[in-house]
Amino acid sequence: MLKGFDITLKPLEKKDIEMVREWRNSEKIKRYALNQNHISKEQQEAWFASLAQKEDEYFVIEQSETPIGLIWFNKRDEVVETGFYIYDESKQNSLTPYKIVTLFHDYLFNTKEFKKLTCKVMHDNPRAVRFNLSLGYKESASHDEYKSYALSYEDYKKADAKISKLLK
Repeated sequence: MLKGFDITLKPLEKKDIEMVREWRNSEKIKRYALNQNHISKEQQEAWFASLAQKEDEYFVIEQSETPIGLIWFNKRDEVVETGFYIYDESKQNSLTPYKIVTLFHDYLFNTKEFKKLTCKVMHDNPRAVRFNLSLGYKESASHDEYKSYALSYEDYKKADAKISKLLK
């Protein structure tokens, strides 16, 4: 469990997966996902069971003890891909996303000691593009439906210094 600000990142548990599936199947989340297919209860359970064989970590985001979203990383060889969404739309245009990602990036860079993070953002999600650029991510590739971004440890430290001032 990771805690900071008024945010808690709790490891995803079996009891959470139906709530997460409902969020993920909602149009407001699904429209920005790379996979926009509806996820069945059986698919969700199979996916959750598969996590035991992987280094991937998923966390339910709580703010003031209320679940508001999901954040994760997937690790394949040396590539660490991150992602998150906030289901509670009232938290999206606030400092909350910065609090969440600051806590998560600190964990990934300083505890897990990853050297570089990546993420994918759909072309039709300009808010996510602006947000990732403000975190220090740099565009690394463009594909038909999305762009890839990368964040080095050095760029993380530069952006984190500015964001930390904002959050104080």
